[in-house]
Amino acid sequence: MKYFFKGSSNIINKIPKNYLGLNGCLTLLDIKVKNVSFSSTDSNCEDSINFIRVKGDVKNVTITNSISDAFDLDFSNININEVEIKNAKGDCLDFSYGNYTIQKINISSCGDKGLSAGEKSNVIVGEVKINKANIAVASKDTSFVKVENSEIFNSPICFAAYRKKQEFAGAKIKIVKTNCKDNQLSAQEGSKIILGI
Repeated sequence: MKYFFKGSSNIINKIPKNYLGLNGCLTLLDIKVKNVSFSSTDSNCEDSINFIRVKGDVKNVTITNSISDAFDLDFSNININEVEIKNAKGDCLDFSYGNYTIQKINISSCGDKGLSAGEKSNVIVGEVKINKANIAVASKDTSFVKVENSEIFNSPICFAAYRKKQEFAGAKIKIVKTNCKDNQLSAQEGSKIILGI
């Protein structure tokens, strides 16, 4: 089963930015999913696709042209086979309060962060390719991100671990293999970036 959202610049002023407290053009709330795929293009919402308290397995997520964040996941436990995102004006991938495993990520032209994990998230990534982000991978506020293999280009900071909100502690990133140099890593005091096995 595949679900597709197609936005339109002609109706951008007619769509509420926060309908019933939901920020996504396509929002999944309190459900279980199995072997499904999602696609979005030309979205004009705060989040193109938003998962809230979702459990299960997803085949593919493809998002193109987001006016803000592309894929936002909150309070969820999700396994995803593949994510592809192009041209988001905000974060391409944003995780919070949950457990997430993604086999393959390919994202480009992110206006802010490529992959952002916050608020006690655990994110495990097999392979990630990121081209053009201010920060390619960020872990913050008691979150943990593990990346098996990463190829990152045109991003001044490849990996950043830090605390943003006072009510949380620092964060951690473990990188098994990357093409990034040491001067592209940024770990705030109280946070860690670990390179190698």
